[in-house]
Amino acid sequence: MKGTTHRLLGASSGVALGAAAGWPWPQIVAAGWLATLTASGSTSPDLDQHKLWYLLDRVLPDEWLGRNGPLQHRGVSHWWGVPASLGVLAWSTVPPRYLWLAAALLAGWTSHLVGDWLFGRPGQGRGAGIPFAPWWNHRGLGLAVGGLLERVVAVLLPFVMLGQGYLVLRGLAAARAAAH
Repeated sequence: MKGTTHRLLGASSGVALGAAAGWPWPQIVAAGWLATLTASGSTSPDLDQHKLWYLLDRVLPDEWLGRNGPLQHRGVSHWWGVPASLGVLAWSTVPPRYLWLAAALLAGWTSHLVGDWLFGRPGQGRGAGIPFAPWWNHRGLGLAVGGLLERVVAVLLPFVMLGQGYLVLRGLAAARAAAH
């Protein structure tokens, strides 16, 4: 999945999380923004495309671990166990009033995995999608990155987000009406 589509999906995921959790609208907006930070780029699972990661992959003999090693693109950084482990760590260490921040960041990271599950093509010795084991056993639909379907998703996501915004505002109006 392309970076722009990842960011849109991340924002939508953060907003959906906040709305489902019943957060106030400023927190929902913040969750959408925070989720974009971990949905694409070097603060997302695609940190495995960062120069430092490439350097580590060249220097460390991780291929000895088998199946192209954990440092490959869509390797360990794209494993579902990373956000699951970070979620458990956050839940057990972050003060409750700040847990929503961790949840929003994890929503962005997880949305990236969903996007790559949909649009991650097979190649370089790995299957389509994301690893279901730490860096192997890739599963996914394998749809074309940048293909027609992804472009349609990228065009539709802003409309989905407008709909999300409408529903949040409608819920706020209903809550205000019930309070009076």
